[in-house]
Amino acid sequence: MIRNAEPIPDEQSDRGATDAGSSGTGSSDTGSPSVPGARRAARQQAGRSGRRKQKTGARRWLKPLGITVALTVVAGCGSAYLYYQHLNGNFHAGTNNLSDAQGAKTAPNAAGQTPLNILMIGTDSRASEANVALGGGAADSDRAGLADVQMLLHISADRSNASMISIPRDTMVDMPSCRSEDGKKTYPAEKHVQINEALLRGGPGCVVGTWISLTGLNIDHYMMVDFAGVVRMADAVGGVPVCVNMNMYDRQIPGIGGTGLKLPAGTSIVKGEQALQWLRIRDAWGSDLGRAQAQHMYLGALMRQLKSSGSLTDPGKLMGLAEAATKSLSVDKPLADIKKLYDLGDDLKAVPPERTSTLTVPVLEDPRDHNRLVMTQPDTSRIWKMLLSDTPLDGQGKPDAAASSPAAAPSPTAPSAPAAPQGPAPDTVAVTVQNGTKTPERASAVKNALVEAGFSKATTAPGGGSRTTTQLTYGSGRLADAQVLAAALHLPDSALKESGSSRTLSLVIGADWASGTTFTGSAAAAEPAPTALPSSVEADSANNDKSCMKVVPQGGRYTY
Repeated sequence: MIRNAEPIPDEQSDRGATDAGSSGTGSSDTGSPSVPGARRAARQQAGRSGRRKQKTGARRWLKPLGITVALTVVAGCGSAYLYYQHLNGNFHAGTNNLSDAQGAKTAPNAAGQTPLNILMIGTDSRASEANVALGGGAADSDRAGLADVQMLLHISADRSNASMISIPRDTMVDMPSCRSEDGKKTYPAEKHVQINEALLRGGPGCVVGTWISLTGLNIDHYMMVDFAGVVRMADAVGGVPVCVNMNMYDRQIPGIGGTGLKLPAGTSIVKGEQALQWLRIRDAWGSDLGRAQAQHMYLGALMRQLKSSGSLTDPGKLMGLAEAATKSLSVDKPLADIKKLYDLGDDLKAVPPERTSTLTVPVLEDPRDHNRLVMTQPDTSRIWKMLLSDTPLDGQGKPDAAASSPAAAPSPTAPSAPAAPQGPAPDTVAVTVQNGTKTPERASAVKNALVEAGFSKATTAPGGGSRTTTQLTYGSGRLADAQVLAAALHLPDSALKESGSSRTLSLVIGADWASGTTFTGSAAAAEPAPTALPSSVEADSANNDKSCMKVVPQGGRYTY
């Protein structure tokens, strides 16, 4: 173990200097060593001299020590490089987005910083003996895993705050078309599909594509972990503290489920298979929403554990953590480098735990199936808008002025409009413009202005009927396209509507836009980015170590 060198106490230092001074005085004495006053003066002078020599001596030994350390580092570079390559070789890497969906990027803040969006995925894959041993279901070993845990980690541009937003696995969503990692298979767009099935449609890159389609946000990276990975990570940090409000026993009941985890009331440290069981519990919490809350609690505790246990500063613990992390994670290709992962950890380390918000999107029971959920609108969209404008979800702070600016592409009448969320390039956005007013040539005028602004795929079409309000319709997975076009035309969010799966946007000009090539209707003023979460959403802090999960006893079935 390496210890910090302890400084020599002043008293000891003075004593050593005095002894040296006495010796020196004796050797150069001129005949008056027996005079006490002279001897004391000589000792004091020698002491001062000794202390000066001690300081200059320190500078002398620092230099060779530095050279020795440098030589040691250089000598170890070969093995360090091999270990670096070994860690990189542990990663499973894939394409970040395998769909055609494109998300909007938040504009840089005044310091040139941009936020990070990272999709975290937990899979129930049984594709290895270790995963079969932990999760059971050997018959499913040939089945691709389901994405049973999905949460978006948003790290603010200035790294002052972060948010983790979950979508429960039982939520029904529309999925964009996607392709397999090897490009040999294409999965068509589907409507009303359970979100955990996105992983079956080509892998984690298709889960990313689904989230881009749902949120309209650009997602920078993904990180996916399986059963065995959860166990390795929990063991690497020495376990994670979790809490239940009463004795809990998530009994394994045939035909119903259960993990078998048994914990006493209060706080327990879970590691290994217990950590996996905690993340998979559903029945003892009463719903899939409870499971998401328990997962948030676990991740918040893991973050606190990493900081408090010294795992990020102790070389031995850090190596163990790096080994566990790289063996456990599947990541997108740009992130499959230990230095990139370290830099990401450094970004996250800068965020105070008390400024990390955790929440689940608001959901309702699916009217088609009471065992499934659907996201509530417009409350869920409000969350995505807050992330796009980089507004802290904990209510502390305001959106960045640049990030919440209304223009995302050159305006047909204002090419120098301020930059804001950066989405797909204008020349990739296809749109058909129709005239729903009584004013002739309205569609042609707007279409020509769009072409001049870079929207080269803009065309006109007959029809449009008679509309009171302007409407921009986009297909599944095309929200980012619609946002770019709407920003260029200064259309309000209320003018956007999702319908069908067409790749071409449809703009019908209404009577509220009678003239000009940018919208000037009653709602033309840019809608400000929301500054607070909707009342249906309750956010918690990752630093909350006081709350406990509430067990739903169900007549004693899940308690003891």
